[in-house]
Amino acid sequence: MSSINHHPTFNYSQPDSYRFSHDSVFLARKVFELLRSEIKTEWQALDLCAGCGIVGMDFLFHCRKELQLVPRGFDFLEVQDDYKSHFDINKDRLESLDTKIQYLSQNYVEPIPTQYDLILCNPPYFNPSEGLLSPNRFKNRCRFFIDASHAELIATIESALRHKGRAYVLTRNAKPPTTAKLNAQVVGDIRGTTLICYERIIGDTAPSIQGG
Repeated sequence: MSSINHHPTFNYSQPDSYRFSHDSVFLARKVFELLRSEIKTEWQALDLCAGCGIVGMDFLFHCRKELQLVPRGFDFLEVQDDYKSHFDINKDRLESLDTKIQYLSQNYVEPIPTQYDLILCNPPYFNPSEGLLSPNRFKNRCRFFIDASHAELIATIESALRHKGRAYVLTRNAKPPTTAKLNAQVVGDIRGTTLICYERIIGDTAPSIQGG
């Protein structure tokens, strides 16, 4: 995929010490295109490992601009509070829309009380043993699984999805892990990074609002 963004949205605020790559905006656009005909106002969505909110907010921007509808709720979960001030600025720049936006300041291994129809996730790509660590801890936490593992990320996705809910995750592991409750499928490549869709195939007693 080209590094040129053909679907710009708005001017983001982000930390000077760690700038997001085009992976984030391409992820948002790719998932929007995959789900364009299925998106519902009833959905609850989550941007997991949200940073300053670029993936989720780009997705909302495309929904509003091209479909004139948006999910009713969108949570943004991020463990590093350095991002919070930038998230608030980006939320204001996105301007008002019919979505309840909530910032969750926590590690994803902590319990998440809500279940979601859609999860978007551009997590760290590497284990600490797979690269040279920076003296800057903030950068390391952006690039490496330091606060929790990739396996714990998948476990969180499994528990946080509704029945038939889907999560779209970027990963450098080309072969997706399998679990008892998730069906995993490679659905794309974004600048050399694999995009995996996880669908919750075993649900709880509450019915899905997503439809088939």
